[in-house]
Amino acid sequence: MPERMTAKKVKISDIVNGEWVQQEGMDPSYVISKSGEKVSRARILATVMNKFISEDKNFGSVTMDDGSDTMRAKCFKDLEPIENAEKGSLVDVIGKVREYNGEIYVMPEVVRKVDDPNMLLLRELEIKKHRKDVEKQKGREDDGQGSGAIRPAGSEKDELRRKVLEIIESGKEGMEYSKVIEQSGEPEEKIEPVINDLLSEGICYEPMPGKIKKI
Repeated sequence: MPERMTAKKVKISDIVNGEWVQQEGMDPSYVISKSGEKVSRARILATVMNKFISEDKNFGSVTMDDGSDTMRAKCFKDLEPIENAEKGSLVDVIGKVREYNGEIYVMPEVVRKVDDPNMLLLRELEIKKHRKDVEKQKGREDDGQGSGAIRPAGSEKDELRRKVLEIIESGKEGMEYSKVIEQSGEPEEKIEPVINDLLSEGICYEPMPGKIKKI
């Protein structure tokens, strides 16, 4: 089974103005954004401008606008992801990036209504920070190529991440933060950044304050 790709927090303009790359076989297709980043799963915070459901209930879509551009989230047969997405509502959408007849859209896996409009500003800051981090990483890689530098594999961090995910998955309705820390046997300062990464990557979400659950 192919590895589940990380859902990257992006602006709609990053997707619709990017370069579409169609892959063959099991490899996921993706968009290359203007910053050069590959995006096959996206996480988008936007306002629903329009909603359409076909008469036979086999197709539905919502048109989203995040201030940078507009795009559609489209469902085929299973319309549950967009059921509660109403016109005018702010939604956080996680889904696979797809292309058909020149239109780049998202096939949503999760659509959550967001009540706090301040989340728009927070997401904007998160995306800007991520772009800076990507640029810094590219700079380090360019420097390393010439010097023959060898980078650590980060196996310890990967193992801790795997451990935290197993703990979260062991709870059917999610797991409380305190229990994740307790069962991991690690200090909070080591677990907190791992949980933050899982949330920002769209692998996990908070069904309620103080609780984390895998999507």
